[in-house]
Amino acid sequence: MRTLFALFVGCVLATSASVTFAAEPRSSQPDETWREARVRPQDPRLVELIRTGVGRSATLRDIVRRLEAGNLIVYISLNPAMKSNLAGKLTWMTRSGIFRYVKVTINTEQSSDAMIATLAHELHHALEVGGDDSVIDQRSLAGLYKRIGRPSISNAISGYETAAAQETGFQVRRELAAATAAAAAASRAGDSSQS
Repeated sequence: MRTLFALFVGCVLATSASVTFAAEPRSSQPDETWREARVRPQDPRLVELIRTGVGRSATLRDIVRRLEAGNLIVYISLNPAMKSNLAGKLTWMTRSGIFRYVKVTINTEQSSDAMIATLAHELHHALEVGGDDSVIDQRSLAGLYKRIGRPSISNAISGYETAAAQETGFQVRRELAAATAAAAAASRAGDSSQS
């Protein structure tokens, strides 16, 4: 199954066409297809967000590809009760054998494109964690961000932020806007050719 998913991710990365999954997860079990994947959405809406995001953003596609090649398992969930000034967050879960586990939580009080950009931002944080083998628990996770990050500028959010994750979110927003503009232009061109 992991080989099948890796093959699928490779096909997605090799084409700029719209993304289609080899097998659709059942709505009651959104993680069924993703069971052996490193990136594991826990809600059918997240499956759709990821599908849309990797189809419209080369940056997000690359992040997912890089995570799939590592030993960090990333669970992704939605939380409509998050503080309104917090778009997303990454938290430590555990480690087992060679695998380490983190959780990305996305605030649902955002537009779809904003949620995709937030997802990319948080998955970039997952890449940061995955790239540092010394992160093995909550304390070492905090240590990583004290080394590579800076305190969050929001008074209501305690924690750290990295410039790289912020730039990733901005880049994905630009890619999503460009994809939307290109689709609108193609639609207008198609409409005018039919006239």
